Amino acid sequence: MPASGLPAPVSSDLALVVQALGAIAPRWNAWVLMSLTQPTRYSDLKATMPWMADGQLHPKVRDLQAAGLVRRTEHSRNHVVYTLTDRGAALLPVLDHFAVWGTTHLERPTVKDPVTKETTPRPVAKAEEIEDALALISPRHATAILWALRDRGAATAAALATSVLPDASPTSIYQPLRRLSDKGLVTRDREGRFTLTAAGRALNPSYQALTAWATGRTSDRPAAPRPSAVSTQAASQAKAEDAVLRTTPAAPTWKSGDLFSHPPVARPVKAPAAPAGGMRR
Repeated sequence: MPASGLPAPVSSDLALVVQALGAIAPRWNAWVLMSLTQPTRYSDLKATMPWMADGQLHPKVRDLQAAGLVRRTEHSRNHVVYTLTDRGAALLPVLDHFAVWGTTHLERPTVKDPVTKETTPRPVAKAEEIEDALALISPRHATAILWALRDRGAATAAALATSVLPDASPTSIYQPLRRLSDKGLVTRDREGRFTLTAAGRALNPSYQALTAWATGRTSDRPAAPRPSAVSTQAASQAKAEDAVLRTTPAAPTWKSGDLFSHPPVARPVKAPAAPAGGMRR
């Protein structure tokens, strides 16, 4: 990642966390990791994710091997198994933190119960919770901005640009800031400063766990989230629909012209305001 203006210890940890996100955040990687807690043949692994073709799954397994998270053991020509390395196994408690955060802060579309005909939130698999949480913080510069706001408490866009992107144009900070605002992790106060929302602040335990893992320190497993599982068919259908999951901003977001001198691009449709007490599905 580009050089940052953050203090050296923070910057070094941040670089390792961003590198870790590059390995674990891509779509379906969490599913692969959570399916390899025991030695597993490739055919059995594929059976757990039937919606993926070999051309999609094999490269992911290979990339996770290259990242040191998955081990391939060839007992014979026809007997090859995959399992987590020690480092891959140590990552699972970290992923639990993101599952807990996602259960609390990510919204889901509702579905109609075929029996009762009542509308309820769609059931969500743990791996899906993790992937959707990681998808919010893995885009370029997102984590660096969240870290800077965590340490500063509040900052202007110009100050964030100096901290996060000192070698780039100051306007480069606007797009990632806007995305984080649209997703409900960052908000802007009346004085024009940016701060973390409640959901953004709640990511701190997840970041602490990920930092500990990325830097070789230990991490505690969080309290388990409420049980949540879906069939592979339902999960496949949900991903095929490519539903966009949003958090609801805790305060009014930017207005046209707040940051841009040129016409702003179209924004995602905002989710309805959350009830008092926090953002729920």
